[in-house]
Amino acid sequence: MSLSRFCAVTLLVVSSAVVQAASPKQMSVVVKVTQVRSSPSYLGKVLGGIAYGQRVDVLEVQKDWARIDVPSKKLSGWTNLSALTEKRIVLSSGSGNVDQSASSGEVALAGKGFNSQIEAEYRQDGKLDYGWVDRMGQINETPEAISAFLSAGGLSAGALK
Repeated sequence: MSLSRFCAVTLLVVSSAVVQAASPKQMSVVVKVTQVRSSPSYLGKVLGGIAYGQRVDVLEVQKDWARIDVPSKKLSGWTNLSALTEKRIVLSSGSGNVDQSASSGEVALAGKGFNSQIEAEYRQDGKLDYGWVDRMGQINETPEAISAFLSAGGLSAGALK
């Protein structure tokens, strides 16, 4: 192989690698809504939300968190990787309504075999009290309140990352 041909092939390989490295990996949101935060932690300030099927550019990954950019919403920040998939989600018209899709909790429970039919069977049994479970499901603390609780108890937020 001549030196000029070797240089041309090398240049082609290097430029191809640069182009691939320059384009971020794209992923889709797989939960009804996921929050975009200022830092890779559940205590990070919420900057906004992105909905099921939304495509995002993944710029960086740290443990279970992805730093993302959503150009269509002019939104950048961090979201948990569990809310994303590499598969492209195509929303199409038909009999279903995207607004009636499963929540992230429903998806997690369904993956473990727990669904509304199983829950109904447990409720009919009458031996279990779901009152406190239902109350806990309605608790929605702010990141500031959670941080204050952790601080008062001498706990670290590291477990929440």
